Amino acid sequence: MKLLKELVWSLSVVLILYTSYALAPFLALPQTKTAQVPVFQDQAFCFSVLPLQVVQSWILEQQLESKDVAVQEALKQMAMNFKTERNNTLADFHFDVHGAVAYYLIEHAKKSFSCLYIPGTGQNEGWLSAQYYGIQSGIFYFAEPLQAKQRIFFEQSLQRMQLTSKTYQARKHHFELQGQPYTLLWEEHAFSLILPKNQNKPIRKLIPNGFHLSAPITLSNLQPALQFLEKVEACSFNYYGAQLNAKQELSLDFEVLLTFDNDAKRSDFLAGCKSALPDWDWAGNFVRVNHAVYALKKEGKQQLFICSNPKKYIHNGNIACQVSNSPLTCSGNPTLLTKLDNAGWAAAILELFPIYRGISDFSARTKSVSTANNTIRWELQKDYFAAGEFLKLLSTTTTQ
Repeated sequence: MKLLKELVWSLSVVLILYTSYALAPFLALPQTKTAQVPVFQDQAFCFSVLPLQVVQSWILEQQLESKDVAVQEALKQMAMNFKTERNNTLADFHFDVHGAVAYYLIEHAKKSFSCLYIPGTGQNEGWLSAQYYGIQSGIFYFAEPLQAKQRIFFEQSLQRMQLTSKTYQARKHHFELQGQPYTLLWEEHAFSLILPKNQNKPIRKLIPNGFHLSAPITLSNLQPALQFLEKVEACSFNYYGAQLNAKQELSLDFEVLLTFDNDAKRSDFLAGCKSALPDWDWAGNFVRVNHAVYALKKEGKQQLFICSNPKKYIHNGNIACQVSNSPLTCSGNPTLLTKLDNAGWAAAILELFPIYRGISDFSARTKSVSTANNTIRWELQKDYFAAGEFLKLLSTTTTQ
């Protein structure tokens, strides 16, 4: 969620131009364009885009094909939200609408951290504030101020940083995660993520069921109370929905398999859970949340299985797993994400929350989600355009 909000921060600049019709001269941009982006030796992840190129594809698709009024309203609302936020630190900064915006995860021995690069001119070089660092070609933005050692490490990384020219396509984005290549295809009615070809180490995952997601986890810069989540190395998750019991308490139906580097980190994770959530009733093999009971089962020395119904998901002490070296897997029915049985009046209350309504609408308009031949494909129904539906979903996460 934080990544989406950081990217929208930069995209909103272009959206402001759109809503004021200032982008008209740029609508004839070529399908490919070259721009420079910083490259760090210590980066574990970098995803960069040309905001103008992306927005151009959205505008042309929405105006010439879907003509979805809700998309135009989402664009205007996002731009208005940005206009109301004045940032004195960036008073002299001029955003380069032709430049590339990039999101980074920088590896640090003690604690990795993330930042957003925004191209532009007019800024001073060096620390502009606790969250902004200026270089000649733009600024780096940190969602949270860095610790002292991280600041020093970042400054040292800048000395080895290089500006590298990259060629961008509006509907095809190449990036690397932990040195592995990925490609994101932005299609008319679908998104596809092409994964590395079985170059990761094998990992034990759940057999896909319900709505399934298996992925490596790299969390950093979390609040102290939530830093136990940074111990998790990978997660495999099957979700089946939720319901309200007779006392109107929420009960989730799921199974999740968490993977850690070693048994010590698994123990630290459990200790962190108990410390952060003392109101929950913790025991050796279960945790009680209100009147819902979730089972806890250690698997080997590196994994932890948690589920809502051990009789259903644990058979003779075993869980339904498979070994796979695919880094990401996503499949199943996404409408389960917002399924809530026995909701009654609570369902009407949930509809008042934009993020719930946005996810619910996006899921209902999905045709299929699958992973095959090293490709995750999220396809929408033929009447819905991927760019517009994603933009409407994105707007719900930035207007809370």
